[in-house]
Amino acid sequence: MALSADAAQMATYLAALTHPDTNAIRQAEIALKPILKNSQCVPAMIEVVKSRETQNDAVRHVTVIVLRKRIIGHLAKFDAATKAALRAELLSILQTESSRPVRNGVVALVATVCKVEADGSADSSQAAAGWPELFQFIAAAAGDTHPEARELAFLLLGEMTETIGIHLKPQFVTLVSLFSAGLSDGDIKVQNASVKALGLLLSYLSDEDDIDTFAPLIPPILTVAEACRARNDEEIVSTTLDVLYDLCFSPSQAVAAHMTTIVKFSQICMADSNLEMGVRDSAALVVATMAESRPKHLGRDVPLLTGLLETIFNLIENSDGSAAGALFESNPAWKEDFEGTEGYDESEDGATTETGMAQGTLDMLACEVPKKFIFEPVVSRCMSRLGSTDPKQRKAGIACLGVIAEGCAEPLRENLAQVMPHVFKAAGDNDARVRECACFALGQISEHCQPEVLSYSSQILPIVFALLDDANIAVQATSCYVLEMFCERLEPDGVRPLLDPLVKKLASMLEATNKRSVQEMTVAALAATAVAAEEEFAPYVPGVANLMAKLMQLKDEKTFSLRGRALECMGHIAIAVGKDTFRPYFQSTMQCACEGLTFESTDLHEFAYAAFANLSKVMGDEFSPVLQELVPHLITVISQDEGQLEKAEEAQGNQFNALDDSDEEDEEGGYVMHIRTALLESKKGAITAIGEMATHSGAAFVPFLGDAMTVLLKAADNWHPLIKVECADAMASLIVPCVAQDHGGEIKWEKGDIAGASPLSANTTQAVNVIMKALVVLMQDDTEEVVGKACESIQSIIELCGPHSFASVANECLENTYALLAKEAPCQQLEDYGEEFGDEDDDHDAFMTSVCDLVGSFGRVMGHHFVQYLPKFLPPICEYAKSSRPPSDRSMAVGCLGELAQELGAGISEYWSNVFYPAAIAGLADSDYSVRRNAAFCIGVSCEGLGESVASQYGAMLQAMSPLFGIDVNDGDTAAAC
Repeated sequence: MALSADAAQMATYLAALTHPDTNAIRQAEIALKPILKNSQCVPAMIEVVKSRETQNDAVRHVTVIVLRKRIIGHLAKFDAATKAALRAELLSILQTESSRPVRNGVVALVATVCKVEADGSADSSQAAAGWPELFQFIAAAAGDTHPEARELAFLLLGEMTETIGIHLKPQFVTLVSLFSAGLSDGDIKVQNASVKALGLLLSYLSDEDDIDTFAPLIPPILTVAEACRARNDEEIVSTTLDVLYDLCFSPSQAVAAHMTTIVKFSQICMADSNLEMGVRDSAALVVATMAESRPKHLGRDVPLLTGLLETIFNLIENSDGSAAGALFESNPAWKEDFEGTEGYDESEDGATTETGMAQGTLDMLACEVPKKFIFEPVVSRCMSRLGSTDPKQRKAGIACLGVIAEGCAEPLRENLAQVMPHVFKAAGDNDARVRECACFALGQISEHCQPEVLSYSSQILPIVFALLDDANIAVQATSCYVLEMFCERLEPDGVRPLLDPLVKKLASMLEATNKRSVQEMTVAALAATAVAAEEEFAPYVPGVANLMAKLMQLKDEKTFSLRGRALECMGHIAIAVGKDTFRPYFQSTMQCACEGLTFESTDLHEFAYAAFANLSKVMGDEFSPVLQELVPHLITVISQDEGQLEKAEEAQGNQFNALDDSDEEDEEGGYVMHIRTALLESKKGAITAIGEMATHSGAAFVPFLGDAMTVLLKAADNWHPLIKVECADAMASLIVPCVAQDHGGEIKWEKGDIAGASPLSANTTQAVNVIMKALVVLMQDDTEEVVGKACESIQSIIELCGPHSFASVANECLENTYALLAKEAPCQQLEDYGEEFGDEDDDHDAFMTSVCDLVGSFGRVMGHHFVQYLPKFLPPICEYAKSSRPPSDRSMAVGCLGELAQELGAGISEYWSNVFYPAAIAGLADSDYSVRRNAAFCIGVSCEGLGESVASQYGAMLQAMSPLFGIDVNDGDTAAAC
C-alpha cells in the first residue's frame, strides 16, 4: 500500500536520519523540525511505521524514536476519538510487528502514551482505567502460547515501571501472579524479560511499603539469575545485582528476610571467575552495601558471615595480583614501577582486580559489621593461614590482617601482643609477596593502632630498616609507608637508636632510585622521621633540605606529586626542629609553595596550603608579612564553587535531540553539573591554612578577620561534609587574633562567674557570638564527623574565653549535647534498614568522645551552674559505661564522670552513691586498662572533692584499687598510667 503524501515526505526525511553522513542528518533535522510541530505528523509517522513492505526496518525504527519524542506535546491536542484510534493502532502494531527493534521501540512509545494519559487523570487510583485495552492486551499476551507474545507482555511492563508504581497499586496482587508465572516460564527469553521488568519495579518501590507485596518474588528472581550465571548470561546476572543493590537499602522487613539468599548469590558471583570482573565487582558491592545497611543481621548470621570470609580469603590467596592493598594501584604515576614484577596485575588503569575486590569487601565488613562478630573469625583465619606452608595462604593471612586494621582497630589494639609476633615473622618470610603484605599490615597497624603499637618500636624499626634493602620494589616502597605511619607519633626516645643510620639510608635510597613510588614514599618517611626525632633531627636538616631543594624545583607535570611531597617534608622538618633551626630554609620553602600555586595542579595547591599551615605554626610572627598576599588568595579559593557546568555527553538512546518536543532552540541546554572533587580538597587545605594562620599570627591577622569569618560561615553551609568539618575546626581559631589584640593573648575568667562584668572586649564578644552560633548549628548536622569537630571547637572557645562566651547559646548548646548523649541527634537518626536489634552490638562512635569531652568542659566553665543539669545528663552517660558496651565507650563514660567529679567537687554529692561510686568501682574491676585508669582518677578526684563525707568508703575503694599496683608498667602507656 502506497504512503500518503505527508507520510512519504516524512519517510524521506526520516530515512536521511539513518545515513552515516552527519551533515545529511543535520539537514533532515532542520527540515523535520517545523513539520513535527504539526499534530498531523503523528498519523503520518504511524503510517510509516506500519509500512513494512515499502520502508526498511531502520527507517521504521527511527520513526518510532522520533514519534516517542514528539507524542507528549501532541497528545493533549487530540480529542477522545483520535486518542482512542491512536491507542488501537499502537496495539495493532504490537500484535503484528515482526522486527524486534521496531517492536521494542513501539513498546516504549506505548508506555509513554500510557504514562501521559495516566498522569493526566484526576483520580490516580483510576488512571489506568483510561486504557483498559492495554492491560487486557498485556494479560492476554502473558498467557499466550507463543513465547514472543509472553516476552512482549513483560517488555511492556518494564517500560511502564513508573506508571505501574504510581497508578496501578490496586493491581499489585494480580501483577505478582503475572510476574511469578513469567519467572517460572519454560522459555529463557520470557524469564529474562520478567526479571528485567520486575527488577525495575522492585528498584522503583524499594523504599516504599508496597515493596512487601513483591518481596516473595526475590527467591524466584535469584533462581533465574543463578541459572543465567551457570550458562554465563551476564546481562541478567548484572541486572539482578543492580536490583539487589537497590534492595539493600529497603527498610522492609519482608526484604530483610531474604538477606541470606541475596548475600549467598552475590558471594557465588564474586567467586565465579567465568564472569566479567565488572559483574563480580557489582556482586561485591551488594555484599558491602548489605554490611552497611544491615550490619547486625549480617554479623549475627554466623554461617553466612563465615562463608563470606572463606570466599574472600580464597580469592586473595588464589589471585596472582598484589595483595598489599590499594597503596600503589591507586596511583597511576607509579604503575610503570611495577610492570614486570612478581604479583603485578596488568589490568587497565582504574579497573578492579580480583584481589582489590576481595580486600575492598573485607574492609567494608570490618568497618560496618559489629566488632564482636567480625574480629574473631577474621583473625582466626589470618592466624591459621600464617602458619601454612603455602606462601599464597600466608600472603592472604597477613594481607587480610592489614585490611581489617582500620575497621577493627579497637579490638586489634587490645590483641597486639598475640598478633604482632605473626606480623614480624611474616616480614622475614622467604616469599616477596608475603613480605610486601607484611609491610602493608605493619603500615596499617601503625596508622590505626596508635598509641599501643608504639611500644613495639624496638622491634618494628629494625625490621623495617632491613626491609628497605629488599630487592622487591614494592617491599621497599611499602617499608617507607610503614615508617611514615609509625614515626608520626613516635617520641624521640623511640627513634633515637636508629636515627642516624635510618636518615642516611633513606637519603641514599632517594638519591639512588628512579622509581617514583620509592622516591615519594622515601620523602614521606624522612618527613615522619623528622617529626618523631624533633630537635634531634637538627644535624640532618642541611643535607635533607638540600635533597628536597632539588625536588622542589621539578617542573614536569608527572613529577608534581614528588615535588609536593618534598614541600610537605620541609613543612614537617620545620615542625620538628623549630623556628631558629628552620629559619635559613623558610624563604626558599615559601617561594616553592607560592610558585606551586602558579601551576594548573590542584595537587600542588594542596601541598602548598599544607606548607603554609605548618610554616605559620612554626614561624609565628615571622610569618605575618606574607599574610597580605596569602590570605586574600585563600579566601578566593574557599569562595569558589566546586560545581561546574560541562557539556553533557550524548547518552545512548538519546539520538536526534534536535527533534525533542520543544518549540525553542535551547542553546543553553545539553549541560550537566559536575563536582570538581580536586577543588574540594584544595578548599579543605585552604581552610586549614586560614585556621593555622589565625591561630599563630596573633594580632597581625585581625585585619583579615572579617573576610575570613564571612567566607568560613558561608563554607560551613557547604553540601560536602569534608568542607564543613574543616570549617568547624577552623572557626575556633578566628577567636585567637581577637584575644591576642585585645587581651594580651589571655583572658582571665572565673569558673561559673556569669553575674559579674564580662572580661571580653566588644570585638571579642561579637566574634564569639557569631562563631558560637554557627558551631551550635553544626552540632545538628547529619554527619558525625562535623558534629564532633563542632563540639571540639565549642570546647576550645569556652575554655579560652570563659562562661560569658557561652551565655548567648547555652540553652541550645546544652540541649544539642543532651540529644547527642541520648542518641537523638540528627546524625544519629540514620535509617536502620530493618535492623530491629538494640544498641548492645554497636561499636564505639569516635565523635562521642568529643561530645563527652564537651560535657567535662561544661563543668570546667559553668562550675556549680552545671549541677542542675546532672539529673538529665548522667543517665545517658552511664549507658555508655555498661559492661556490654565496647571498652572505648566504657573508658569514655567513666572518664567523663571523672572530669565532672573533678570540676564540680561537692556538687556531685547527691549522685555519689547511686552514680559515681558504683560506676567507678565497676570500672576498677574492668578488663580494660583505660577504663581502670579513668575509674582510679574518678575515685581520686571524688574523694578530694567530697572529703569527709565519703571517708567511710575509703577501705572499699582502696581494696578495689589494690590490683592496679600489680600492673606491669611495661605493658604500655595506658597500663603505666594506672
